[in-house]
Amino acid sequence: MNRTSAELKRLAREKLTGHWGLIIGATLLLGLMMFAVLIPFYVLFFISRGGIVQFLAYMAAAMIVSIVSVIMQCGISRMQLGFARNQDTGIGMMFGEFARRPERYILGVLMLIGMELLCFLPASVCWSVAVMQNVFLASGIAAALYIAGLAVGLLLAFRYELAFLLLVDHSQMGAIEAFRESSRLMDGNKGRLLYIYLSYIGWSILGILSCGIGTLWISPYMNQTVISFYLDVTGELDRVQKAEPDGPLPESQY
Repeated sequence: MNRTSAELKRLAREKLTGHWGLIIGATLLLGLMMFAVLIPFYVLFFISRGGIVQFLAYMAAAMIVSIVSVIMQCGISRMQLGFARNQDTGIGMMFGEFARRPERYILGVLMLIGMELLCFLPASVCWSVAVMQNVFLASGIAAALYIAGLAVGLLLAFRYELAFLLLVDHSQMGAIEAFRESSRLMDGNKGRLLYIYLSYIGWSILGILSCGIGTLWISPYMNQTVISFYLDVTGELDRVQKAEPDGPLPESQY
């Protein structure tokens, strides 16, 4: 059953009831930890007036922090899958993915970065030619290629949106298998997920206007909605409704 955005949001709110303190605390803790790790490198880079060594150190730190952040965010997603399935959860779950073959997440991040770089490679090459040769036509072509690369990048992002949730939900699944499965699940469902994200634009603006404080509520809410979407496209919600409408959701059998 393809549930509407409104139905998935309602289900997300129901599953978050009684768990807001836990999920907001986990979201805040993740943000503070990443900020605390990255800020010294950021300060060093600007104090040193942007030296190449400091720049490379900052970029390396940013890459490491990004990967760690993804793994911890996947831990939070596992926590929210627990909400959806009425299972016991705890703050420690946000660190649990480091013990569940974290190399899968690292490979997944590198795969996404590689795909995004390939999307913008033609535009970058054309722009370099335009700068070095001072060719106006090349600048126009580079702009067109950049727009095309952005469109392809967004398409790939939606195609593989569920890859990391699949890794969280299936500890024996590898990154490549998860990307393939995400592609299959998202076939015919990209528009639905796009509509879900677009429906949060207003909330996101409010979060920005509140100096980011509102995002502590909005981010978990949106993520829980995406998890409801995931359970919908895998058919788990339908199986549970037929078998045990009022009982806890089982572990995914997908």
